[in-house]
Amino acid sequence: MINTSCHIINKKTAGYQADMTRLAIGALAVSLGLAAEGCSRGPGVPAGKQMPNVLFLLVDDLRPSLGCYGDSLAVTPHIDRLAEAGVVFTRAYCQQAVCNPSRTSMLTGLRPDEAGVTDLETHFRDRVPDVVTLPQLFKNNGYLTLGAGKVYHATPFIVDELSWTRPIPPYETRKYLLPENQVGTRKQNASEGADVPDTAYTDGKTAAYALKYLEEAAETGSPFFLAIGFNKPHLPFNAPKKYRDIYQDRDFVVSPRERPAGSPGLAFHNWEELRGYRDIPDSGALTPEKEQELWQGYYACISYVDAQIGKIMGKLEELNLSENTIIVLWGDHGFHLGEQDTWGKSTNFELDARVPLIISAPGMKGNGQTCDAIVETLDIYPTLSDLGGLQPESKLSGVSLRPLLEDHGTEWENIAFHQFIRPYDALRNRQPTHVGYSVRTEDWRCTWWWDLSTGEVAEKELYRLEGSAIERENLAGNPGFAEIEEELSEKIISYKSGNYNKD
Repeated sequence: MINTSCHIINKKTAGYQADMTRLAIGALAVSLGLAAEGCSRGPGVPAGKQMPNVLFLLVDDLRPSLGCYGDSLAVTPHIDRLAEAGVVFTRAYCQQAVCNPSRTSMLTGLRPDEAGVTDLETHFRDRVPDVVTLPQLFKNNGYLTLGAGKVYHATPFIVDELSWTRPIPPYETRKYLLPENQVGTRKQNASEGADVPDTAYTDGKTAAYALKYLEEAAETGSPFFLAIGFNKPHLPFNAPKKYRDIYQDRDFVVSPRERPAGSPGLAFHNWEELRGYRDIPDSGALTPEKEQELWQGYYACISYVDAQIGKIMGKLEELNLSENTIIVLWGDHGFHLGEQDTWGKSTNFELDARVPLIISAPGMKGNGQTCDAIVETLDIYPTLSDLGGLQPESKLSGVSLRPLLEDHGTEWENIAFHQFIRPYDALRNRQPTHVGYSVRTEDWRCTWWWDLSTGEVAEKELYRLEGSAIERENLAGNPGFAEIEEELSEKIISYKSGNYNKD
C-alpha cells in the first residue's frame, strides 16, 4: 500500500479562475429535493437530497495528449477547464487497448476474460446475458439514460437497448467529405481536413444530440445519465480544416523510434489498422512528411473534440445543471504515433494502455488536483454507482475511486492489469494463438505471453518505468531483477487464473 501524491493544478489567471468557479460542481448533497415528482431515489441518497446527474464523455483512441496532462502542443482549452474543476488521474489504465473489449470492460465492470470479450466482434450479452451495465443501473433507478455517438463498440448490434431509456440514434458512418475521398471504398486517405462547419463531420452531430438531451432533461426535471461518445481521434484523422490549421506550423518529434531492446516480436503488430488506408504503404517506414501529416491530423481531431465538449459544457452551465452533475471524461485506450516502431493501438505497452481520466464530482475535496495513483477504467463503474448512491446489481471487479476524489492522501494499491491477443487478425476473423497478460505497478511493467496451443509461456517482458513514461529495455531473465520479476509474475498468474482481487 502506497501513499499517493496529488498536485494542485495552477490557476493561470484570475479571470480563468472565475470561470472555474462557475464550472466547479457544487456539493453533491444539495438540499433541493427530488428533481421530478415520483422519480426513484438511489438507496445511498438521503431523503430530501437531489439525485446527481451524470455526463459521461467517451473519446475514441485518445491518449493523454492534452494540455492538462502536460502536453505543450495540444490545444484543448475546454478539457483543461474541466480538469480545473475535477480530479485528473495521471495513471489510469484500460483493460485491453482496442475498442470493443475496453468499452465492454468499463461499461460492464468486468475484466475482458470475465466478460468473454477480447475481440471486435463479440457482443457481451452473448457471454454474460444478465449483466447490468453502468447506464442500465442508472436507468433501473429512475434516471433518464440517453446515449449518442460511439458508446459501446460502433458495430450496430452492440448498442445494447437494455441500457437506454430509448435507443441510441443510428451511428454516423460517413467519414469523408472531400471529393478525392468519395470513390466508394471504405478506407481512403488516413486524414482529411475539409473546410466545413463542425456539424459536417460525425462528432459535431454527436455534440448536437448532447445539447438536445440536456435541454430535454432540464425541461422534464429528470435526473439523467448521458453518455456522449466521440469518434475522433480514431482513424481516419478527419476534422474541419480550422482545427488542422492550428497545428500546420508545428513540428512533431517521434521519440523513441526504436522498439525496446530485447523485446519479443509477439509484443508488436504490422500497423494493420493504419496500413489499410490507401496513402499508407503496405510495409516499411513512413516518409517524414506523412508522419507530420498524421501527427497534425491526430492533434487536429483532439482539438475538434475539445471544441464539441466546450459546447456541451456551455449548455450545461446555461441550463443551470452543472452544480449537480458528475462529469467524467475518459479515453478508451491510448495510441502509438510512431513511437517504439508502432502506429496504432493493440499492444500491452504504456502508450496504448494508459488513458486520460478526469472525474469532476460535486463537493469532492480533491477537485482541482491531479492524482498519481494507479487506477483502472474498471473502477469507473463502482465510482459512479457510489457517487450516485446506487447499489450495484451484478458483480463489479473494480473499486470505487471516491476515496481518491475526497482525499489525495488515501493509501492505494497501485496496480493495473492489461491484456492482448495475437495474431492481430484474431481481433476479427481468426482464433488467437497467444495471449499476453500484463501488470503495471509503481515502477514496473511485466508481461507474459502464453501459447494457447501448449499452455506454456512463450515470451516474457519486464520493463523498469521509474522516471520514464515508455518501455526501453526488456529486463526479463536478467539475474539482477529476478526478485521483482518473480513477484510480478505471481500477480500475472493470479490474474490470469481469475483469482486476483484488489484490496
